[in-house]
Amino acid sequence: MNSELTDPSGLEGLPEKVHEHARKLIADYAHDSPYKRAILVEALRLVSDGYSNADVKMLAKTMGELRKGLDVFQPYQALRKVSVFGSARTKPDHPRYIQTMNCAAALRDAGFMIITGGGGGMMQAANEGAGEMNSFAININLPMEQQPNPVMIGSPRHFYCQYFFTRKLFFLKESDAVVLTPGGFGTLDETFETLTLLQTGRNPPIPVVLLEAPGDDFWGPFMHSWMRRLVKDGVIDADDNHLLFHTDSIEVATAHIRDYYVNYHSFRYVGKAVLLRILNPLSADALDRLNAEFSDVLSEGEIDQVFHWPKSDDHCFDHLPRLRLHLDRSRMNVLPQIIRRMNSLFVQDHKQDS
Repeated sequence: MNSELTDPSGLEGLPEKVHEHARKLIADYAHDSPYKRAILVEALRLVSDGYSNADVKMLAKTMGELRKGLDVFQPYQALRKVSVFGSARTKPDHPRYIQTMNCAAALRDAGFMIITGGGGGMMQAANEGAGEMNSFAININLPMEQQPNPVMIGSPRHFYCQYFFTRKLFFLKESDAVVLTPGGFGTLDETFETLTLLQTGRNPPIPVVLLEAPGDDFWGPFMHSWMRRLVKDGVIDADDNHLLFHTDSIEVATAHIRDYYVNYHSFRYVGKAVLLRILNPLSADALDRLNAEFSDVLSEGEIDQVFHWPKSDDHCFDHLPRLRLHLDRSRMNVLPQIIRRMNSLFVQDHKQDS
């Protein structure tokens, strides 16, 4: 842990002339989150360490973009969202455009908001299907200026990023699912970054849908050739296939995303443990079955059900039961299977009780 979190008064590396001001700032947040004090200390170090003006400019813009994005999304934290990626070049009369628009409308009707890159093509299709009131748009400043699509112009849920990395951070940080539609280099970049973050456990487990129009075969070669080749060559695990779901059906895609949250709520790490917050507790029988089926991916112990743990969890989650497991960190790709099986066991129990 950083020294400023364990000892927030530590001002190592700061010039003497700012010590007095730094101590006063830190004292003002003495009873607040240690991470707020860490931000203050790091900001002071950054402006005091003699970095070039270009580097300081980059840091200032990055912090500004992060703050702006947090401001935009903060009022909608309780609502689930789906990021839709795809080509900016697809025309409105193309079957891919129509499929994406209709899928976004179906997801809206299922209770999800839609996040896009704010441009034309598939991004506009998704915003159009969901409607401005149920959409976000995160544009990027490019040499060939990317204009916001007409659906999102003037929306309070539209903002610009200077950097791709801040833009992509918000796409995944705020998403409860991702829908990948046909696209070019940018879409493939977003596809592989999403898969990398899920495979390595750096992003909470979420559904990822490869969506195409009926009769189209854009994602088919990727699933049936490249994925198989990667598994055969041993550069990915066979279970990595479960990170993706391929369909040309809007109804199936919507159900795949909606059903993921029938009892699963959210995810976090607590030390070496993985914690799955759930909406309703599992029966003892369901928990036994879950352990029997997934004991081989645990590094130690068993999957147990805990309540009001850990004490450091956000208070808004106090009412939620949790499943605690010590998952082999090389098997993070199995988490979607565990979540879907947990959901199905809960549904089976619920049907029997009713």
